[in-house]
Amino acid sequence: MIKKFFVAAVAMAMSFAMMAQGIQETVVTVGELTVPAYTMSFEKTDVKTVQEAVKLRFSEARLKTKTIEGYLAVPEQLVAEIANAPVTLYTKVAEQGKKKDKKVVLTVCVTTTDLTIDQNMLKENVRSYMAGFPPYIDRYEALKIMNAEQANLKKAEKAAAAAASEVAGYDKSIAASQKKIADKQNEIKKLNEKIKQCEQDIKDLEKSIEKDKSKKAEAEKKAAAADEKVNSVRGEVERYREMSE
Repeated sequence: MIKKFFVAAVAMAMSFAMMAQGIQETVVTVGELTVPAYTMSFEKTDVKTVQEAVKLRFSEARLKTKTIEGYLAVPEQLVAEIANAPVTLYTKVAEQGKKKDKKVVLTVCVTTTDLTIDQNMLKENVRSYMAGFPPYIDRYEALKIMNAEQANLKKAEKAAAAAASEVAGYDKSIAASQKKIADKQNEIKKLNEKIKQCEQDIKDLEKSIEKDKSKKAEAEKKAAAADEKVNSVRGEVERYREMSE
């Protein structure tokens, strides 16, 4: 992703170098002052991007800004690239042209109360300073893309964490189910052992029944023989009773 981002940033830098049109000299009115100014127009970008690029440059130079007469201004401060004495730097970004020919125009002008500053040198320095804005547009675009990619990364990381948590939840559920299966298999094993024991007990009982039946048959024979003897003896008793009478 870093490689893709680097390639995209380089491509943007090249594209803005082509999009930035030449610096034009003009005159603007700031309050009651009419001062010389410079403009640079950009295609395939928007007002916010150029405004943020201007703010980025001022911020990195630690220049304090305020709005003056509709301009984003740096009031009475030392801007090293422009002069060695305090100046007031005015910038304005506006959209010009119709839909097909629409472009963003950056206007820059400088005022100073220091009469020792060479005005011709000041104009050249302002023009040179103006030429330094396109790289900041490139940087702002790169930062914007980087921030968007970081936001996407956070979303992706959050989604990955949620997915990992979901997977962990399923792993936990699967492990719990596997334990239940193992417990049931142990129960089945114990039941099978119990069934085998019961089957063995049944076989033993059946053998016991067969033995008891055999013994019963013998006992029945003995009982029959005993009954027969009782009847025989009873007959003898009756016969001797009759004889004794």
